[in-house]
Amino acid sequence: MIRQLLQFLDVNDDTRRHGQQLWQVLAPSINSVLDTFYRKIHLAGIEPRLSEATVLRLKVKQKAHWESLFHSQFDEQYVTGARRMGIQHRQVGLKLTSYVTAYMVLKIEFVNVIVRSDLPVLTKGLLIKTLDKYVALDMALALSTYDAALLE
Repeated sequence: MIRQLLQFLDVNDDTRRHGQQLWQVLAPSINSVLDTFYRKIHLAGIEPRLSEATVLRLKVKQKAHWESLFHSQFDEQYVTGARRMGIQHRQVGLKLTSYVTAYMVLKIEFVNVIVRSDLPVLTKGLLIKTLDKYVALDMALALSTYDAALLE
């Protein structure tokens, strides 16, 4: 599945280099992005069961996930991790609509960081294109676990 997705989305060596550059741009703002994300979740009442301790733990995991994603070679370790994340979200009862919309909130915050950067416009465009590819890959793998659960 991963090979087909990589080919379909035209993920190549340039994309991987842009992914690493993307993380360099996003990393200094990741705490702020995650704070905004969880504030929006709380205000929207999407997941009222999240305690402060849980949110802190999730932020650590999310930072590690994003860093590994943007440095990924999209090997078996990455695929396993992305699927495990999907399974965990499914097991806690997170609905597909909440998963996708929450993911998009994060993506929009990442785009805001890129747009506000001092990079040339062309570079910003390349990084946003790379972000779109990475988000599509990551979501496709995680959400494939929801499909698999339907077949069980």
